[in-house]
Amino acid sequence: MSFIGSIYRRDSAQRKSQVLKTPTTPTTEQTTPHHKTSKMSFKVSGRIHIPFLHNTAKTAPAKESTLQSVLPTPINNNKNNNNNTTQKKNSINLRRQTIVHRTDNGYRRNTIWSDTVDVDLVANLSPRELNRQEVLFEIIKTEHEYVRDLRLIEELFIQPIKRAEEKSKKPIVPENLNKIFNSISYFLFIHEVISNCLNERQEAQSPLVRSISDILLAYVWVFRAYAPYLIHYEDALRELEKSIRKKDKLGRLVKSQQKLASCRNMPLSTYLLKPFQRLLKYPLLIMNLLKCTEKDGFDYENTVSLKTKLDQVLNDVEEQKRSHDNMERLRELETRIHGLGPFRLAVNNRQLVSESPACRNIPSLKKQPSLRKSLTVMSDPAQSSNRRHSVRNLYTLECNDIVLLAERTGVTKEGQPLYTLISRPPTPLDDEPVLVHKSEDSGVYYD
Repeated sequence: MSFIGSIYRRDSAQRKSQVLKTPTTPTTEQTTPHHKTSKMSFKVSGRIHIPFLHNTAKTAPAKESTLQSVLPTPINNNKNNNNNTTQKKNSINLRRQTIVHRTDNGYRRNTIWSDTVDVDLVANLSPRELNRQEVLFEIIKTEHEYVRDLRLIEELFIQPIKRAEEKSKKPIVPENLNKIFNSISYFLFIHEVISNCLNERQEAQSPLVRSISDILLAYVWVFRAYAPYLIHYEDALRELEKSIRKKDKLGRLVKSQQKLASCRNMPLSTYLLKPFQRLLKYPLLIMNLLKCTEKDGFDYENTVSLKTKLDQVLNDVEEQKRSHDNMERLRELETRIHGLGPFRLAVNNRQLVSESPACRNIPSLKKQPSLRKSLTVMSDPAQSSNRRHSVRNLYTLECNDIVLLAERTGVTKEGQPLYTLISRPPTPLDDEPVLVHKSEDSGVYYD
């Protein structure tokens, strides 16, 4: 999902620059054995950094080979204790020591599923089932955290802004930002239901959760509601930044609320990115869950269906965003073209392919003045019969179904080119779709 990913990466880069200002990476002392005595002794040789072990499922256990390369292992000359259970417990303890993640105030270790159950139970599980329980725990835990962040937006920003509007008896929230707030309120309502269902399933099947795919499968349609959020997000963010910059009533209220301790030193714009982050996280978590589920397991078929339907829904959401952006581009281009008459450029199913110079190799034309002088493009004879047009200012406006030839005549305040149409625009009859009656049903469709 290119659009979502681009916004997420842009915000992640900003957040990364803020995090790097506080170097609070945990360290552990590296020790080396001292062989001059028969007893085991160590001397401090330096400090090593424990890195963030990246995983698509944030709390998935790290591989033992990675752990051994991170932590120093003391040499033990006593070879009497070779119990396999003890080795598994030591491996679990190593995992608990090294799984960390970045936070606003530095680094802290994640709470993983292995922390919440008995060590003997973990030691008796296969690696695949252990990973599966960790992914299930991650889905349930992060859903709860997502609801917490949505509730924070609702209680610290949306509700105070609504009260301020009621008090002033006039709206203070711009149109796109208001639509974003409405979407957040809906997300909070529906994801609270999902989170409660997941928590109830976890409590009922504790300590080993058998399945949650049936719950998520029942609510996968919810993600279609993210399309309006994607469509209006960028405009809403610009409106919010403008209000804060102008220090109007909305901007002052947002700045005041952002200073509260419960905001965890994060601005409203960062919290508004949470739905994007959650939208990106779901496919990764479901993919990991599918990898950790046995093909003959109880929940395998439901997990496959969940992944398939989730991919379909997210593709539909992305397509809605692309269609909206394309229509906005056509409408904006239509306002910059003089001479269209009754013809409408912005219609459904039309896509803008390119807006480029008609002759791209202009330097080569300088060597052939005769060709350059002889090139004359005429518009509709009824409008003009003798006017010549500079080849340097000719542009082709190419769509998937038509190509318009126009002359660049100036620029807007924003620096966008203005055009005068040279080619005759299609007549309304040329642009109308043909209605065809289908014998197998009672409807019509556009051919």
